[in-house]
Amino acid sequence: MGPEPMDKREYQEYGEHSGMGIDEDKVAKRQNEIKRITGLIWLVFGVLETLIGIRVILKVIAANPDSSLTSFIYSASHVFLAPFFGVVGEPTSNGNVLEATSIIAMVVYLLIAWGITRIVYLVMIPSEVKHVKTMIK
Repeated sequence: MGPEPMDKREYQEYGEHSGMGIDEDKVAKRQNEIKRITGLIWLVFGVLETLIGIRVILKVIAANPDSSLTSFIYSASHVFLAPFFGVVGEPTSNGNVLEATSIIAMVVYLLIAWGITRIVYLVMIPSEVKHVKTMIK
């Protein structure tokens, strides 16, 4: 038999009859799954936040809206900003626009990403239940 399990982790042994023992750390496996899922969530929302952030910068510097890059950024981010348009006014000066709406959207999307990752942790994190096996002879 292998070493004793450490820090409340559950190990499972396979192949007892063949004389081979393989230990699988189920808690570590689940934690890896959680990290992958939350990493993917942060990646998706990070790309969205970057897209909106670039839009804010382009609006502040009064970038040419006819430019292909600027046009792409504006159209791609418009879908995600639509629910926030009209929430607050947008101060302008000499063609430069501070899109407060976009900044509010960035904060809201950050909170949504955080909330989703918290839900993933709550749903998927292994419980602290300890299983004890005893053998009676």
